[in-house]
Order: sequence, then structure tokens, then C-alpha cells
Amino acid sequence: MNYVFTTIKVRDLEQSLKFYKEVIGLKEVVKFEAQPGVKIVFLKDENNNKIELIEFEHMKNASDEGKSKVSIGFAVESLDNTMKLVKERDLEIVMGPVETASGERFIHIKDPNGVEINLIEGFKM
Repeated sequence: MNYVFTTIKVRDLEQSLKFYKEVIGLKEVVKFEAQPGVKIVFLKDENNNKIELIEFEHMKNASDEGKSKVSIGFAVESLDNTMKLVKERDLEIVMGPVETASGERFIHIKDPNGVEINLIEGFKM
């Protein structure tokens, strides 16, 4: 597996985007609506390290208590093989599998501390 990005779930995408661009100095790579009510922006630094900001419209006013606001993305060669490994380790898939419009496939699991780990096949960015 290779580390590819960190995801931060945000309440206000535009406010967060402004912060990461103007204060942190990251550059916008791509911005899109993954599905209705789910907005995503990828940003990168000068070394091509990436973060993903994601806003779920239906979660704007929901309680965040007990929910991870950060997830870490790792590229995998085969999501099917990765899911077999996850099942063998008796780990729970908390989201997915999901296939994006651009063909990536992913699942989310949690580490022992509750941090979401995004295991993604076909990440091309």
C-alpha cells in the first residue's frame, strides 16, 4: 500500500478551502460534487502531498461526537484482495465498497483509535 492523501470532513467547504489555500498555502487540484450533497476538493503542497476536504450537506448540523473527522487514504492494487484481508483480520468495513464516477473503488475501515482508513483502488491523482 502507498499513502496517497488525508481526508478532513468539514462543515463549510468554502471556508475550509479558503483557510487551506490562504493560510496554509496549498494549491487546489480538483473540485467536484461526488454525488448530490457531497462536495470534494483535493489540494496539494509543493511536494505533491495531498489532502481531501469533504463536505456532506446532510451532516452540516449533525453532532460530530464520536465520529472521526479525519481519514487517511492508501492506494491498493486490488480492492477485492484488500477486502479479503480485511475480512480475514475480522475488521469492519464502515463504508463501501463505493465506485466513483471516474472509476476508483474504495472502502473505509477504522484503525484501533477510530481513525478512518480509506483503501482505494485506481487512485490516479
